[in-house]
Amino acid sequence: MTAEKPVVAAEVEDDRLGLGGRFHRGFIISMLNTAISRTGMFLLGVALARLLAPQDFGVYATALVVQNMLLMIRDIGSAAAIVRHRGDVTPLLPTAWTLSLVGGALSSGIGVALSPQLAAAFGAPAAAGVLQLMAGRMLLDGLASVPEGMLARELLQGRRLIADVSGIAMNIGLTGALALTGAGPWSLAVGNVGGTMLTLALLVALSRQRPHFGFDRLYAREVIRYGGTTAASALLLVALQGTPQLVTGATLGVTALGFFFIASNVANWPVTVISTSLERVALATFSRVAESGADLPQTASRVIGLIGGVVLTVGGALAVLASPLIEVVYGRTWLSAAGALSGLALATVGRVVAELVMNVLLAGGATLGAIIPQIGWLAALVPATIVGGYFWGITGVGWAQAAVMALVALPLHLWFLRRIGVSLRALARDGGLPLALAATTVLALLGLRQIFAPSLLLIALGGTITACAVLIGYLRLRHDTIGVMSP
Repeated sequence: MTAEKPVVAAEVEDDRLGLGGRFHRGFIISMLNTAISRTGMFLLGVALARLLAPQDFGVYATALVVQNMLLMIRDIGSAAAIVRHRGDVTPLLPTAWTLSLVGGALSSGIGVALSPQLAAAFGAPAAAGVLQLMAGRMLLDGLASVPEGMLARELLQGRRLIADVSGIAMNIGLTGALALTGAGPWSLAVGNVGGTMLTLALLVALSRQRPHFGFDRLYAREVIRYGGTTAASALLLVALQGTPQLVTGATLGVTALGFFFIASNVANWPVTVISTSLERVALATFSRVAESGADLPQTASRVIGLIGGVVLTVGGALAVLASPLIEVVYGRTWLSAAGALSGLALATVGRVVAELVMNVLLAGGATLGAIIPQIGWLAALVPATIVGGYFWGITGVGWAQAAVMALVALPLHLWFLRRIGVSLRALARDGGLPLALAATTVLALLGLRQIFAPSLLLIALGGTITACAVLIGYLRLRHDTIGVMSP
């Protein structure tokens, strides 16, 4: 089968905006995409939490956690190699398709084979069959990596929005309908497979890419170098994100895992709207900055400093408002999740910064530097999580993530960032005002908590204050980054 003409920069009508303008437009569209998708899945999770008993919800949580882990290793990093490639990417695509198919097949096979052991390890053996069905979708996700990479390379997030929102609508519709009929956790698996099939079909159409396979050693080495680094990083992230769930399920039981999932879901939702949106545009933007001859260290310093302040504002707000937020959204039954939520909310802030640093290192060619910090992070996280869970339950597990992030993960990432020329002094300067804004917001929310207002009112007022602070931070980001992205 012959390849259709790929999406190329000449076809992008908004080149006149420049790289900075395209970055911000892609970021906004990607944030809209992520917000819609996350809102849909968040509301579905709330509905399932109210429909299912905590033990049944724990099975659902286990299936979702393992699925997210497998998604990270689906394509052997082919999408990252496509985004990072300099010059004409067309000759690389057949090799990328082949390696994506291999990666998807391996992920699917591993998931099916290890589902019983994974379910037992998480303390939810009843989830084994659900995991096996969900593992089958990894092949579809692997094939999606090439069209995703092509759209990300040219910052065409509007097309990605169409595919993702259509798929999530299919997912939610199937899952919700089946859950109402009593299908329980099985509804999640069926909904995921149906939504993924639709998303893949739309991505292929919108990127003008049809699967065409081949193998070239030269391009395979490039995919393995950059894509393999991303895949290795993804495997480490699997371990990093899976460790708290594994410790919770294995030592505290499936019911505790359900509470921890609630905390993790709430902690991740607003911050990962920013994180996922950046992930879809950051590597492409930093790579084009390096390719064009613009100042990559200056661009990285400006973006990381400003984004760090924005996500700290959101994470700090979540940490302060954890209890009233859990009560309003999920009900008083789930208030035991509030302590873990406070720690996890702060930990997610560091994860956003770490992911941004990794994209800068990849764009700058420092592939090894993108992996080593995560190894040190994992080495510290495992014992800290075990100790936290043993002495303080799920609250200790949540705060262990925050402590390791602040004391180990962030210092390691910043040290490697310094090695490619990013000045830590410049980073502190660029992030000074956003960090001050975050501190002011947290202090305001702490004062608000002293009023002892009803939880719903606290959330409404606190959310308004946080939203205003985030808007100020974004306007500063837009103003300060457009100029530095020009050569």
